[in-house]
Amino acid sequence: MTNRARLCRSLACLMAVPLAATGLAQTSKVGATLQGRVADTTGAPVSGAEVRLRSTETNQLRALKTDGRGSFSASELTVGTYEVRVEQPGFAPYRHAGVELSVGQRITLNIRLVPVALQQQVTVTGQPPSISPSETTFTTTVDHERIEESPVRTRNLLDFVLLAPGVTGANPQQAGGTQTPLAGSGFTFGGLRARSNTVSIDGLDNNDEFTGASRTELSPEIVREFRVVNNGLSAEFGGAAGGSINVVTKSGSNTFHGDDFIFVRNGIFDAKEPFETEANEHVEPQVNRYRLGSSLGGPLRKDRTFFYEAIEQESEREEGISRIQPAVVSVINNLLHAGAWPGTGTQHITDGTFPEASS
Repeated sequence: MTNRARLCRSLACLMAVPLAATGLAQTSKVGATLQGRVADTTGAPVSGAEVRLRSTETNQLRALKTDGRGSFSASELTVGTYEVRVEQPGFAPYRHAGVELSVGQRITLNIRLVPVALQQQVTVTGQPPSISPSETTFTTTVDHERIEESPVRTRNLLDFVLLAPGVTGANPQQAGGTQTPLAGSGFTFGGLRARSNTVSIDGLDNNDEFTGASRTELSPEIVREFRVVNNGLSAEFGGAAGGSINVVTKSGSNTFHGDDFIFVRNGIFDAKEPFETEANEHVEPQVNRYRLGSSLGGPLRKDRTFFYEAIEQESEREEGISRIQPAVVSVINNLLHAGAWPGTGTQHITDGTFPEASS
């Protein structure tokens, strides 16, 4: 091998190290870790035991063996429900069903194997403790059930971040001044600026580099859950002086599932304006808003490839109402028609309702 070839190979190795570290940091935002220790009835470790982790939704399987201390650890597991099986010659098979894993969670199992002469199989159904003693961050996980059942004013996913303790809505100045649908993140951790937070979707950065706003607005129908990290961010996450929001989307399963929905707000059910004048007390501005949506997920190839899609569309028609007295309206219109203000583009004003927004 020439010197030039050796140099190129060395540079390639050096570049591969940070790339691998970056990939690990990204996937740790969307996965979970299941670890544990396998021992016999006397407490002695069982080495070489086969541990199988099977996803009950997609039937995906991961197999590993315990080390010399009887320990095992499976990281970057897809969020969902798992079945844990442990087998070792001379011991009864062990089965633990219904192990729920959330994003960023670390669950520890303490497994005891019983000699096969005493019992044919050991089955456990209880959920292990969700609090890890080694956890140093203050986090809140919002699962899909809370997203579906919690009442919110809008369909913006980030509104659910306010369910976490220590998080408040940001005022317009903190959110970046001029308000747009995605101006600023919209919330603040411990009084820090709204643009100091970081939002990731399936491990990928989703922050606007100028305002800190979320670049993509996801439908809540496609979000499985997300994790809010108030403080104690690990060094590999970085990039946020405030909080971190890690969103995990749905990936489908072996069964088809979908929803069709419509949210309706019609002006006939709205209360009257509190500051109506005597002339327009019987006039009520209309606010009509309709939001249609659909979602569907399932297998493209059973146990192998899955899909999930969601779409939403909103239509809004809104009216405003004039607060000017009819006599004043008549005087202003006469002056406009007479050319009192030739530089203005307004030639007529009204004391009734007028359209404000339409989409």
